[in-house]
Amino acid sequence: MFNRDKLYASNPATASSHLNLLAYSVFPSIRSRVAENPGITVTLLAAFLWDREPEVRASVANNPKVTMEMLTWLSNDECVDVRYSLAEDPALPTALLRKLSNDSNCYVAERARRTLISLKRELSTTSTYARIAA
Repeated sequence: MFNRDKLYASNPATASSHLNLLAYSVFPSIRSRVAENPGITVTLLAAFLWDREPEVRASVANNPKVTMEMLTWLSNDECVDVRYSLAEDPALPTALLRKLSNDSNCYVAERARRTLISLKRELSTTSTYARIAA
């Protein structure tokens, strides 16, 4: 049952009614997969911001329907692990990475700085290749 529920929770083709049921699973790993599933509603995604498990809250950021407001909320999460998860995500908006680079937790701040440096390096390399190609 557990493994089958994990598969349903991860599958974008799973009916939204089934995803709504899985959202109440006692297993955080299943709720986490539901939170990442692009087939859920924005309302359900927002509800996961209040989940008691950091793993589930961090998974909200991996959903393509996540809003800037949700990401901002997560960047202020009480759990260091949630903020660290955001800080290592190169797809996070630069403004939030800058905010996290000043986080009260030194590990979160350093991780965000490294992500920003990596993005800057990537942008510089892309610009160089564009100049060479032109």
